[in-house]
Amino acid sequence: MNSSKHEQAVAELNSPDRTTCLNALRFIKNNVIGNKTKKDLYIQLNVIPKLVKFLGDRSEADTQVKIQSVIILGSFAYGGEENVMDLVRHNAIRPLLDCISLKNDPKLIEAAARALKAAYKSPAADKSDVFHDDYLRDIIVLLNPDSLSPKTDREKITAIHIAEVAATIIARCCDTSEQQLQIAHAGAPTALIKLLTCGYAKAQEAALDALAFLCRENTMFGKAIVEIKTIEEYSDDIKLGVLPTLVKLLDEKGPVQEEAPHVLAYLIRDNENLQKAACEAEAITKLAQIITQIGNEERLYYDSADSDKLKENALTALAAMSSLTDTGRKLVVEANIVTQIVQAMSHRSYGVRAAACQCTRSLSRSVNILRTSLIDAGVAGPLFKLLSDESTDVQTIACATLCNMVLEFAPMKKTVVEMGGIEKFVELLRSSDNALRLNAIWALKNLVCSAESDIKEAVMKILTYPTMASLIDDPEIDIQEQAITLLRNLACKRAVDIEEVFKGLGENQLMDIIENKLLRYEAKEEIIMQILYVITNIASGDERHKQSIMSRSSILQSILKYMGHENPEIRVAAVWCLNNLTHPEDKQIIGTQERIRRLRQMGFEEKIKNMAEDGHLDVRERVKQALSQFSQV
Repeated sequence: MNSSKHEQAVAELNSPDRTTCLNALRFIKNNVIGNKTKKDLYIQLNVIPKLVKFLGDRSEADTQVKIQSVIILGSFAYGGEENVMDLVRHNAIRPLLDCISLKNDPKLIEAAARALKAAYKSPAADKSDVFHDDYLRDIIVLLNPDSLSPKTDREKITAIHIAEVAATIIARCCDTSEQQLQIAHAGAPTALIKLLTCGYAKAQEAALDALAFLCRENTMFGKAIVEIKTIEEYSDDIKLGVLPTLVKLLDEKGPVQEEAPHVLAYLIRDNENLQKAACEAEAITKLAQIITQIGNEERLYYDSADSDKLKENALTALAAMSSLTDTGRKLVVEANIVTQIVQAMSHRSYGVRAAACQCTRSLSRSVNILRTSLIDAGVAGPLFKLLSDESTDVQTIACATLCNMVLEFAPMKKTVVEMGGIEKFVELLRSSDNALRLNAIWALKNLVCSAESDIKEAVMKILTYPTMASLIDDPEIDIQEQAITLLRNLACKRAVDIEEVFKGLGENQLMDIIENKLLRYEAKEEIIMQILYVITNIASGDERHKQSIMSRSSILQSILKYMGHENPEIRVAAVWCLNNLTHPEDKQIIGTQERIRRLRQMGFEEKIKNMAEDGHLDVRERVKQALSQFSQV
């Protein structure tokens, strides 16, 4: 057929005769579906504006014209990025959104939904239109197949297909946290959860996908899920709530099973009650079975990529379920899967390695598991190796996991040091990735916490005091906080350790750091609290160390000010400073008396008397000690 026939078909769209117009539309539709060349030809013949115009016709008699027009527009949308840009250029998106209202023919709704699904796959399509007028409401209504009042089996299947497409549209409109919350507040969570119980795998997969995109990096959506109360009584699965439904889907095969752990992980993270509920629903047992089956190569009908993704999602869900509760951690150990988790740290997929690391991090929060199961599984070597992983994400999680393993009580602390942990953490501080830098300084901070002097000396020999000083002034506030806490831990316990800090930084620079943070970071409570504890530790040293604090009036004035802070933890820290400055020492009795007299003149005693009835118990206990020490002079 020559191009003149196609030009003639486009021309016939202008015919006043409905039959001629409809035949032309069907001719165009049959030519463009599955044929990229013909799609491009008709776009060049400027057919899109004519099709868009048909969609704006209010006449009910033209429903068939609209259906054919929408199918053609949808075919264009499936043709690629440039075609979608042509649709956008001719303002086709809003007319398509107009077609998904329930007042329209179900066939028109289905065709329009499919066209929008294809269009929204492209970043060229402006998704902001969805959030105007009633479009979002219309899409969410379509998630419920019953909204179309299907009577025959064919109509019911069509309604399910429309719900599936609507869920995909929602998944593709979650680019920002604002969009996620708008969709959640419009009622999408309830509708998507109901769709999970429809019994049709593709619709369930689409619902899970939408939930995953809504949950991604947005804890507010997880809370919205928990708060769902408008659940219809006739559905037992829905009545039991979200988690039992998701846990049941772990037994499904294919894409639904792959996505279910991913959504489960996002829903239960940071929520202890939900994690307990997931444990009670035997989710850990099911997830352990999935990981074991993959490990035993029993799921041969999956290609390697699918198997990797399923394993990653299952490990991520296990990590979430054991992140806050000892119950979850115990169940993971009892499932005899710790060895497989450790083995997964050497997996070919960086996603699996990262998820296995996250699992280990959750388990390491239990001292008992850290001392037994993880050591028995040989976790130290594989985990330390991941600090040099090609993936920065894996490095970051591995570093965060090792933070738990270098604390005072951790049996692997010595092993990590012997493997070159200090050198590696310091090396990672030079990374361009701030999350990795944060975890590296956090690990060093934990390493020197309550440590012997030789460990502190070993750390600072490699890190150096000038580097620590620069980290204390890092542009990233979180890194500043951890660097200050490192300083706090270095100056803890013994006067000899405090003296090393004085030598390393120099007394003037040390006092300047303290003074600067107290004066410039009033709004950063964590910074203030850690600096106050640096002062507390220095003030626990010998006479010279106490006197260095007393020599800076601005530091003393700041301590006095923070004793009246609204945060009780900061008040506690400030009173601790005072208590250590006034603590009586047999060899330093004269110095102590002089400090008390000066602090009394500055108003400290009057201040603590006014704090005797503080509403916070820890504050009252510290104040009681301070009053006792002031009463001695």
